[in-house]
Amino acid sequence: MKTVIMASEKSLLKLCGVPLIKRLLYTLRAADLRDVIIVTGPGGHTLKEVVGGGQDLGMCITYVEDLPQLGRMLNEAFLVVEGDYVLDERILKKLAQGEGMAIAYDSRAKGGIQVAVEGGRVRALCHSEGDGAYVGASRCAPEVPPILKGHNWTAFLAEVVHSSDFAALDVASIEPYVAEIRRELPPLWFRIESQDDLDRGKRMLVEGAQKRTLDVLAWYFNRPIENWIIYHIADLPITPNLMSVLTYLVAFSVTFLLFSGQLLPASLLAFVVNVMDGLDGKLARVKGMATKLGQLEHSFDLLYEQSWYIALAWAVHGLRGDLLPLALGFAALLFDSFARHISMQFRQVMGVALADYAPFDRLFRRFDGRRNIYTIYILLATIFGVPLYALLAIAVHALLTSVVYAFRAAKHLRHADLGLTTRQR
Repeated sequence: MKTVIMASEKSLLKLCGVPLIKRLLYTLRAADLRDVIIVTGPGGHTLKEVVGGGQDLGMCITYVEDLPQLGRMLNEAFLVVEGDYVLDERILKKLAQGEGMAIAYDSRAKGGIQVAVEGGRVRALCHSEGDGAYVGASRCAPEVPPILKGHNWTAFLAEVVHSSDFAALDVASIEPYVAEIRRELPPLWFRIESQDDLDRGKRMLVEGAQKRTLDVLAWYFNRPIENWIIYHIADLPITPNLMSVLTYLVAFSVTFLLFSGQLLPASLLAFVVNVMDGLDGKLARVKGMATKLGQLEHSFDLLYEQSWYIALAWAVHGLRGDLLPLALGFAALLFDSFARHISMQFRQVMGVALADYAPFDRLFRRFDGRRNIYTIYILLATIFGVPLYALLAIAVHALLTSVVYAFRAAKHLRHADLGLTTRQR
């Protein structure tokens, strides 16, 4: 399905360092809507220079100056997105999945341009009181283009709804759960009209990027530091991929320090990595630059995390000379890998993270075995001069975690096989 972006002078304003027009393109790509027509209005040269032809985004982008020119290019249903709005990809996916014509609105919002709804159909767009705010997106049929005129799409919709049949899509009815951040997040949208809107939008995006179920260290220590850093670097030309590379460089420095027996600087630097590890994903969500490629981050995280346990076991083996550290390191790797695989399989099957499936799972996630908790063991054992106990604690905690994960996953999956609903939000 083609998507039309109605660009305006505000489309080049930057939110978190990304022009609104490019943010919309990232969102469309995430919704797998890659055939885009941008209506620039007269003098769209700067916009074309900023956006380009779309090859770097894997998209096909065409430019037109006005609506009559657009009308001659459309012969099938199409989406229209206004260029001064920031939209959640779920809104665009929902619109693209429907049939006929529709206008998206939010029944929770009472400001802005109002949509009057009657019997599930749009009766009017107006500035007076209505049933919810227009969110800047609509789906149109090919019979609409012959009556297109001017360049103001909102004004056009307000006029054409009186003679056309538009369904009303309430974005408040869209499933709010987002698996990536393991929490409910109502579809986000807002319009940019001023600097205040940019500042408010930035705060909303930073808050919306936060995952819900985290261990105690990540929630009470890492989270506020990460959010502060993200808020202050979001406007800089730092990409999520660059942040990932920086994190891996520091993380493997920890591996080197552990291998060389420098346990105290390694354990302290590990806490820096714990904070850095949360930045790339949050930065991607805040900038609207999340990609499928970015999902490989989790695999690289596993690589450096388990390299730490191997390096620690080797360092303690060098200090003691016996095989017990190597055996404990092997056990830690075995059970940590098993717990991770159970979690991965559960999410693949159920579409929801095991750690967020039920209240007990969310509570256990606060204290389950993972890197943030293990770095505490490494630091404390190093300070007290008993590094072997760090390996013992990691191995035991990983074992307990894998047992609980296996039991809980089996229980939920068995209930799903029997058609029983066990998910509790």
